[in-house]
Amino acid sequence: MNTVRLLVCIVLALPCGVLVSRLSASFVTERPLFQPSETPRVSQRTILIGSLTLVVFVLTAWRFADASWLELLSYLAGFSALLLASAVDFTEYRLPDVIVLPTFAAGLVLVVLISVSGDESGRIRSSFLGALLAFGVLLIAHLISPQGMGFGDVKFAAVLGLMVGFQASSAVDVVIVVLWLFLIGFAAGTVGGLGLLVIRGRNQPFPFGPFLAFGTLVTVLLSRALVG
Repeated sequence: MNTVRLLVCIVLALPCGVLVSRLSASFVTERPLFQPSETPRVSQRTILIGSLTLVVFVLTAWRFADASWLELLSYLAGFSALLLASAVDFTEYRLPDVIVLPTFAAGLVLVVLISVSGDESGRIRSSFLGALLAFGVLLIAHLISPQGMGFGDVKFAAVLGLMVGFQASSAVDVVIVVLWLFLIGFAAGTVGGLGLLVIRGRNQPFPFGPFLAFGTLVTVLLSRALVG
């Protein structure tokens, strides 16, 4: 692993974790998934999200040890956005457009910049195809069962497809990484859903965004092995 990149990621993890924690807290309403105590546990939220951010940043430094700095920093920003969206969804049952849409727009710009600067224009097509495919899959699920799959998840999927698609070099590889995204996400969601059912003792809706984000993280980190 590139030592300089690892140190940079570790240094950036602290302020990014604090920022994600504070931004996610600003979305909390009076109806969270788990009812908070009368005294907001901001410090616990910050510690948890900060720790997750550090782990994600270190893994990102490992995965993109030989990539351009722009690609590395872009994925650090992208994963931070996923952490923010997941934190909000986990407590509020929603993926706010104010997070998802700017992240998608910024992702489109970065995809073009990285691809053009690296003379890899094919990655633009792969990213767009990934976003379209992931969006389409969850759109079908939403149309079949609007109560089971919210449209916020559908829009969120476009961001996730963009991120995994950028690591594919062909249309076939795009299909493979998107399928892995959903396979890992749905598997994690099933386990998480059963865990929440046991904890709460009754069947209630649960946020699916964090599990899709987890599937995206794992898919990006292991993309070289998944598509050769």
